[in-house]
Amino acid sequence: MLEVIFLIFMMLFLFGITVFVHEWGHYFVARRCGLVVETFSIGMGPALWKKEINGIVYKIGAFPIGGYVALPQLDPAGMERMQGENQNNRNQLPDVSPWKKIAVAFAGPVCNILFALFLAVLVFFAPEDGIVDEQGVFIAKVEADSAAYRSGLRAGDQIKAVNGNPIKSWYEARVESLLGGGEGKAIDFTVSNETDGERTIAAKVNSPETSEYLIDGVFQAAPCQIQEVIPGGAAEKAGLKADDILLVINNEMVQGTYHFSSVIQSNANAAIPLVIQRDGERMELNITPQFDEEAGRAMIGIYFGGALSMPWTLSGNPVEQIKSDATSILRLLKALTNKKEAKQAASGLGGPVSIFTMIWVALKMGIFNALGLTRFININLAVLNLLPIPVLDGGHICFALWEGITKRKVHPKIVATLVNAFAILLITAMIFLSWRDADRNWGISKFFKKEAPTEQVEPAPEK
Repeated sequence: MLEVIFLIFMMLFLFGITVFVHEWGHYFVARRCGLVVETFSIGMGPALWKKEINGIVYKIGAFPIGGYVALPQLDPAGMERMQGENQNNRNQLPDVSPWKKIAVAFAGPVCNILFALFLAVLVFFAPEDGIVDEQGVFIAKVEADSAAYRSGLRAGDQIKAVNGNPIKSWYEARVESLLGGGEGKAIDFTVSNETDGERTIAAKVNSPETSEYLIDGVFQAAPCQIQEVIPGGAAEKAGLKADDILLVINNEMVQGTYHFSSVIQSNANAAIPLVIQRDGERMELNITPQFDEEAGRAMIGIYFGGALSMPWTLSGNPVEQIKSDATSILRLLKALTNKKEAKQAASGLGGPVSIFTMIWVALKMGIFNALGLTRFININLAVLNLLPIPVLDGGHICFALWEGITKRKVHPKIVATLVNAFAILLITAMIFLSWRDADRNWGISKFFKKEAPTEQVEPAPEK
């Protein structure tokens, strides 16, 4: 029970601090630019807590799905009354230059990016058991009786592109496969190996909701890293060290920790070849698993580390982490504007329920995994808010740029109409996505479906 309470607290905290950082950016720059601030709110809806200090209302809303800073001088609707100590008409407040408006609008996304960079540094210095990066997208095994094998896919193939789009992880391979048509569709995979060279092969793919395997009969090679080497064990004798990444064992590509362990069990007291990666270089070793009488199985004396690879689990250079996060969201936005990919891209969108679910799962995988996801969410929030949509920061920047270039303001009624219209669309989209996410997770739609009436069959008359 205490673990569940802690996870809920951390889930709300990580999402809440993301919103706080964004809104604090607007608040901080607005105060520095001399703007009047009415309200600083984390969360939406009725206030669970609020306090007025120096004319500014600080509050926490009941619904942790966002936040806002009320700035009357940027209010396009020209509402008549202010909250707090200053009861002057809003229209009597001094005008604000368009460049200050742009600075305030930019401040939120910029603070999210800076916070994401801070998190990226934490992830970069995380213990080695926190996150392991994929070292290329490799196929570990292809079942001989599968359609994939007949199409030409082989163990050891590296997937370099899907539908012509370069990839760096199995997650990206799934994303491109989904955007290319999804389950049951033949997708072009560009693969290569030392024997057959580079080639393009078409293979039908599965949806991540129905199968853990992207392609039937194809097993992916997952990162498998050593966290600790036990002194005096077979691993130390063979020359293995902490942080080594296990790539090939007994001439089989390592599919993961379970696969590696199963090969060890099958080769007790027999010398087998091992290929590892150390400091970016491949090395070949030989290791002899020793049967441990007390444990009742063959062992080499290591502890594994590492988490499953997801788009936010990149742990290298902090700038590369940020670049990878931005690339992911920009790829999705590109797909949404592509006629061939838009439908599939829309099916992969998630709302608040999806975000909280991901944070929950990431927390159970480890704090550094959760920090990586929070970094990913901050970059997504920054990029999305800079889109030129009236209700978002990017829309306000566009209005201010128009004013700065033409020396004329966009008519307040036009701005207010656009902002309100897009706000309704955004809220509607959030409700729809939340419903869809909840239905995917818990199947709630089944409670609203009427059962088909059963047909009453009259018994046959007795003869």
